[in-house]
Amino acid sequence: MVNRGRPSRDCLPCRKRKLRCDLQAGFCGQCRRAKLMCYGYRNTEDLVFRDETDSTKQKVLARRPLPYPAKPAVAPLLEWDVRARQAFFSLYVGGLSYNCASLVPLYAQASTEGHLTSSVDALSLAWAAFQFDSGELMRLANERYVTAIQRLGRVLCNPQVSASDETLQSVLLLDLYEKITNRDLRRLSSWMSHIQGAMTLVGARGNRNYSSPMACQLASRVAVTLTISCGAATLPVPDGLMVLRRDLDGFILDAKWNFAAMLVDVVNLRADVRSDRLANRAEVAQRARELDCRLANLEEKLPQSWQPKSVLTVGHDPRVFGRCYDIYPNHFITQVWNAIRTMRLEMNSMVLNHDCDSDTSASEAITCISRRICDTVPQFILPGAWPDNGEPFSPLQRLQCGTLLTPLYLAAQLSTGVHMRDWIIHSIDYIAEMGNMKIARDVSAILRSTPNVDYWIVYAMTGSYAVAA
Repeated sequence: MVNRGRPSRDCLPCRKRKLRCDLQAGFCGQCRRAKLMCYGYRNTEDLVFRDETDSTKQKVLARRPLPYPAKPAVAPLLEWDVRARQAFFSLYVGGLSYNCASLVPLYAQASTEGHLTSSVDALSLAWAAFQFDSGELMRLANERYVTAIQRLGRVLCNPQVSASDETLQSVLLLDLYEKITNRDLRRLSSWMSHIQGAMTLVGARGNRNYSSPMACQLASRVAVTLTISCGAATLPVPDGLMVLRRDLDGFILDAKWNFAAMLVDVVNLRADVRSDRLANRAEVAQRARELDCRLANLEEKLPQSWQPKSVLTVGHDPRVFGRCYDIYPNHFITQVWNAIRTMRLEMNSMVLNHDCDSDTSASEAITCISRRICDTVPQFILPGAWPDNGEPFSPLQRLQCGTLLTPLYLAAQLSTGVHMRDWIIHSIDYIAEMGNMKIARDVSAILRSTPNVDYWIVYAMTGSYAVAA
């Protein structure tokens, strides 16, 4: 208790108005003359002492040092970790990618000090660094990557734990990390190391790869990822992958899996041509024609629900090639369509390059296929075409537009029509401006200066592996 001295008996209105109260019985004269409500007078005996316990406690605590001194340099790092992780899960896992269904339940059960949590931290920071071209975020990502590698290495020493779904998921995440951070195909050791390790794990898991829908999904992801990695590195697909695909065929039935089977043949054809195992030009052209025919048949067999809706524009809009564009049910279906078209473009280009006497069918196919790729662009860049479209682009819009860069690049590279090529370059410029996307500006610069750069090099450079649905 604290003695606060002799308090005033004056009524409240007089104390507020700083007047001397006459303390008349009932209510004071000042309040009567001012026509104010008088609240009476205070009992001074009750006011001599006041309970200051809480106030004193607060003052003492304020003078004490904090049990854990604040570290200004650490707080932003933790904050960026959280921001990157939230953005990764909301935009990439939940918004763009259809390949991460297994990650959410595995991550929910994972230890906060385990390898999967560390792998997610490393990848989410690297992904954010790539999206926003941030060297500081990439430095943080590298630190988390080292931690993830160390924790994963300890787990791999235990055969029981190393065969788990969680371990295989971590390896796939770290492979994606390497693809984002090392987008130079001359560094094949880093490009292939994790996915080859994942393939080794799949072999060690045996029948466990088919024990649940999650296990099948992880194994199929390894198969598709290794195929794409071999394609980018111009390497033949290993025999073990073909065995894995045959084993998974009875468990996975969808259009993307069927396309991935044809992609294996495309990748092997490219590897055979590069290594001169297939030196006969006529045979190269024939195999390319056969693959293009199979891909065209796959297009015809895609589900009716995957077919686009054609939209006729009113008046001229430079963001639309011609007067019409296509809207697909979602961006995943758009990506699968464009992936098939891109491989068809590559096969028809191979026909033209290896058969000097070929008819005009390959050239006509390139023009037609390129036009269909152009028709997929407006749905992602026109305000109102999709409910969330805007200018400047939303974060998800940026990711969706990122999936268009390599198909557009190959269409522009192979196009013989000046109008189409110019439209594609201007469209990529528009994407770069509205999405503030440095990688789009880089692709546009390549088309203007060195348009003969191989498609797969641009695929790796743009991080398309990281945005593939």
